[in-house]
Amino acid sequence: MQSDAWGYPLTTDSAEAAAAYSETVRGYLGFRADTMASLQTALKHDPDFALAHAAKGLLLCSIRSLRFYPKIKESLTAAQAHAKGLSKREALYIEALEAAFAGQLTAAVVAYEAILAEHPHDLLAARLAQMELFWLGESRWMHAVIDRTNPRWQATTPDYHSHLSLWSFGLEETGQYDAAERAGRQAVELSPTDHWATHAVAHTLVMQGRSKEGVAWLDSLKGEWGNANHFVHHLWWHRCLFHLELGEVDAILEIYDQQIRNPDSPLIQAMDDFNVDMQNCASLLQRLELRGIDVGHRWQDLVSAVSHRIGDHTSPFTSPHYVMILAAAGEDEKAHDMVLGMRACVHEDEGTLPPRYAAAAIPAAEAAIAHRRGEHDKVLEVLLPARRSLWMMGGSHAQQDVFQQMLFDSARQSGRDDLLPILLSEVAEDGFEAIAARTLYGEAAQQAAPAA
Repeated sequence: MQSDAWGYPLTTDSAEAAAAYSETVRGYLGFRADTMASLQTALKHDPDFALAHAAKGLLLCSIRSLRFYPKIKESLTAAQAHAKGLSKREALYIEALEAAFAGQLTAAVVAYEAILAEHPHDLLAARLAQMELFWLGESRWMHAVIDRTNPRWQATTPDYHSHLSLWSFGLEETGQYDAAERAGRQAVELSPTDHWATHAVAHTLVMQGRSKEGVAWLDSLKGEWGNANHFVHHLWWHRCLFHLELGEVDAILEIYDQQIRNPDSPLIQAMDDFNVDMQNCASLLQRLELRGIDVGHRWQDLVSAVSHRIGDHTSPFTSPHYVMILAAAGEDEKAHDMVLGMRACVHEDEGTLPPRYAAAAIPAAEAAIAHRRGEHDKVLEVLLPARRSLWMMGGSHAQQDVFQQMLFDSARQSGRDDLLPILLSEVAEDGFEAIAARTLYGEAAQQAAPAA
């Protein structure tokens, strides 16, 4: 019997496996590119290490891709085969993997909550719960899971900065910006390579419209991103949001080509269709075009990465972005097939995701097609009734906003200026501040402001 870095028992006799497992958790929290290598090291030293098998399956689930399901199944089978004699905590991880593999994602979260109730410093459970709930749009639940553990953390607890970063992001997504920024900055002071804390502060600055500060914040930390996995592209995406509000288009296009979608990048070459990468690219290109910027060939360059995702309904937030890419690249038949597959998923799958596809992802995808065709009345027809449900796609308020921007643009293009004050008020409800100073929204917000 060994213990992990936080003092929790591990059912393995190998000190090397236990150390590698702890390093895996830290790698996952830190978005390190070597995370899976650490996990493979743990399993090399103890092939019967059930928790390591379960962790591997859960990390593969987090990639949100059907092609990894055979490997997830292998990990689940191996974890179950070596489950005898496990602690309750370790057994709950296997329960979580069973639930996640079956598509019962909220049941997996319940297992993580049970772990954290007795083991509040289990950062793997905390992070897995936060990310699962994040991609389900459950921001208040996401915050509550971490907030409940907060009184049981001290500054001397190992990896306190990681807890602060998780807490910071939950605070930000529930509109508690001052507390979120304090916690995030504290985490970065403790560990400059805490990319999730860097990200949480960047989110706060986006929501508050503090674009110059946002550029400076990310610029001060970009030198710490060398060991990061694909998440580094998302950090650069956030920087582009700041440049967008500052009108610095050349900087955006350079960052896109060099840092977000550089075909020579080892990360892109290793996995050119990572779901968050596709979100980043589609969202950024769409935002540029909504502001009249020509993005050239960049939509077409993404087609090969998304074409094989037709029928992959593992992420309600990502699927409309796939459709956005296909429609923008002129691949109308593929875009239509993607939507048909999403509809089939709603009727054939009994997991957690189908209601979210029905309520949010399908209307967003149909709106993306209609907007690309210039059918702005169709965008309003599809998206106006669904707009208050878009949170069900998952993702952050900052990410979801691209669909609000699309709806706003179609309202203006259709001559429906009567809708603009309503839509602007809902942007504010989502937590965006300084709306009158924002591109796309600003002019309408100033017109809608009451006279002094």
